[in-house]
Amino acid sequence: MEPVTKWNPKQVVEWTKGLDDCLQQYVQKFEREKINGAQLLQISHQDLEELGVTRIGHQELVLEAVDLLCALNYGLETDNMKNLILKLRAASNNLQNYIGTRRKSSNYDGNSSRKPPNEFLTSVVELIGAAKALLTWLDRTPFTGIADFSVTKNKIIQLCLDLTTTVQKDCLVAEMEDKVLNVSKVLNGICDKTIRSTTDPLMSQGACLEEVYLNNIKPGEGLGMYIKSTYDGLHVVTGTTENSPADRSQKIHAGDEVIQVNRQTVVGWQLKNLVRKLRENPSGVTLLVKKRHTGSFNFTPAPLKNLRWKPPLVQTSLHPTTAQSSENTKETSLKKEKPAILDLYIPPPPAVPYA
Repeated sequence: MEPVTKWNPKQVVEWTKGLDDCLQQYVQKFEREKINGAQLLQISHQDLEELGVTRIGHQELVLEAVDLLCALNYGLETDNMKNLILKLRAASNNLQNYIGTRRKSSNYDGNSSRKPPNEFLTSVVELIGAAKALLTWLDRTPFTGIADFSVTKNKIIQLCLDLTTTVQKDCLVAEMEDKVLNVSKVLNGICDKTIRSTTDPLMSQGACLEEVYLNNIKPGEGLGMYIKSTYDGLHVVTGTTENSPADRSQKIHAGDEVIQVNRQTVVGWQLKNLVRKLRENPSGVTLLVKKRHTGSFNFTPAPLKNLRWKPPLVQTSLHPTTAQSSENTKETSLKKEKPAILDLYIPPPPAVPYA
C-alpha cells in the first residue's frame, strides 16, 4: 500500500469524499488548496480554520479521521498490544508527574481556581487517546471472546468516561486533579497487571496487510461480510455468511479491519460510503485488510456458524392435494425462493464506546 505521506492532492480529495456527510461541503476547499498526503497528516485546528472549516465539531470529525490515517501510516509495523499498553502507562505517568510538579509550585492555585490549565486538559486528552488506541485492539476477535480481556476493556472504557465527566465538572481544580489522579493510578494498575499476567506471543505481534479479491459473485448475491464500524471510521469484520464469496475465499476473518476497497483507502469513511464502494463493481471487489495474529488462544476464525447469520428461508402458502406432494412442493419452493444474501450486517450503535 502506498504510504499516505506519498498521496497527491487528487488522492486526498478522493479520500475526503468518503467522510461524513456534513464534511462534503469542504471537499472543494481541499481541492482548491491542493493539500497532499504529508500535509493532511499534519493538519491542525488552525489549518482547518484557515481552510474554511470553522465549526469545531466539523474540525474534530476531520482530525479524528486523520488520526486514523496517522495510525495506519506510522503505526502499522510498530503497534502491538504490548506497546499500546506501555504507551497508555506512559501517558498516565506523564499526567501524574505533571500534577505533582504543578502542586509543588509556589504559584499553585488549584485550591481557589475552577479553571483547569490547558496543559492539564491536553494531558488528559492524550491519556484518553492512548486508552482509545488500546481499546481498538481489545474490541475485536480474539480478545472479545476472552473473559479477562473483556473485563479489562470494560474497565478502561469506564475509566475514560470518568475522566471525560470529571474534566467537565464545575469544581475546584484541586478536586478535579484528585479524581484524575485516582483514575490514572487505576489505569497504571491495569497496565501492569495485563503485562505481568499475559505471556502469549500475541502481546508482541503487530498487524499485517493482506489483499483479498472476491469474485465469482452470483447474480443477486452479496459479499457476505458482516462489518461493525466505530463512530470515527474504523471498519472491522465481525464474521461472514456461510457459502458467501467472503466465506469461500477463506481469507476474510472476524477481526480483520477493512483498509482499502478497490485501491481506495476507506479508513475514516462513513459506513454508508464504504457500503457504496463495496457495491461499486457487481462482478468483484479487491479488499486490503489489516490482520492481527491470533496467538495461542485457540481461536477459530470466520466463517461464524451462527444461525442468525444464515440466509433465511422464505415460507410460502401451499395447497397440496396429498401429504407427500406437500412435502415435495415445499422443498422445491424453498430452493427457488431463497432470498439473496445481504452483503453487510450493520449492527445498532453500541450503548457505550467500543461495547
